[in-house]
Amino acid sequence: MRRAHLDRFRPRCPLCVAMGRGTQSLALGHVEREDAAGVVEGALVCSEPRCRFEFPILGGLPFITTDVRGTIATYADELRARDDLSPWMESVLADCVGPDATWNVLRDHVGSYGQGHWGDHEPGGSIPRESTVLGVVDAALALAGAPTGAWIDLGCSLGRASFELAARGADLVLGVDLHVAKLLAARRILTSGRLRYGRRKVGVIYERVDLALDLPQADKVDFWVCDATALPFPDGALDGALSIHVLDSIKSPLSHLIETGRVLAPGAPAVFASPYDWSTGATSFEGWIGGHSQRAPHRGDSASELRRLLSADDAARLGSGLAITAERDNVRWPVRVHDRATMEYRVHVACARKRT
Repeated sequence: MRRAHLDRFRPRCPLCVAMGRGTQSLALGHVEREDAAGVVEGALVCSEPRCRFEFPILGGLPFITTDVRGTIATYADELRARDDLSPWMESVLADCVGPDATWNVLRDHVGSYGQGHWGDHEPGGSIPRESTVLGVVDAALALAGAPTGAWIDLGCSLGRASFELAARGADLVLGVDLHVAKLLAARRILTSGRLRYGRRKVGVIYERVDLALDLPQADKVDFWVCDATALPFPDGALDGALSIHVLDSIKSPLSHLIETGRVLAPGAPAVFASPYDWSTGATSFEGWIGGHSQRAPHRGDSASELRRLLSADDAARLGSGLAITAERDNVRWPVRVHDRATMEYRVHVACARKRT
């Protein structure tokens, strides 16, 4: 955790907020280990005497959620994961534990999004930049304009969009997510300039990819474990937000819209990019934005329903403070599954601004 990001983003205690004790700030309470990219092990502590709850920093990632114990318990396997195994040893483990083991599932997720974010850096140049998440980032910033000030990359995954925001003008960028394995891979880019992942060929057979990444603005970027539906930041504190493939990947899309609007300064942009790939495994049926109720005025169309939720007159009474000002539809984002399969998203990109 970078100290500059702690000072600028000013995290508040999510437990005190939930219990009605106001916006109590978090401060460094203990530093066990630190490197060039910030605190590796330690804890943030709530300033409220009635609370004094500790939020651990593990692997360089501060865990700032309303259920820290539950979050760490859920992702304990990811925190213990190793990236120093040889390809031979990984193949032995894959054959022994089987395709449904957590270790193999994590390797598949990191590999798919590793290529989806950084595939244009793979040797041979077979993947053009517009076939990675950069195609979505380009569309988002064409609508929002060049980033300035402090931006947040919501659901940042392996961090490509976070680094792009820094490279294109943002003063500081904070990538937040709940998927620890992806965040750890993103932070390794900060500390080593390298990314390692397995590219799935078939079944549990993977090919090792080891990339050297030259990112001159990496010192502007940091990664934290935070919930996009309960952000631990003060009202109006941030200058821009980017949300790629988050609306259809979380429990409460409406809370995500509201929280994003809450933390933005007046006039600041928030870009939501989603293929609306709804699944009850991620979002309850009732929480979907569109995807049902085709007898309603929006006829089940997710983009139309998002426009209603983020209309200039706040007709839906959502109270996010956001209003859509520009859109682009059908932005391609291919995500590789294995050698013989690629899933292609067609992403709807909507730029909203915080009403003044």
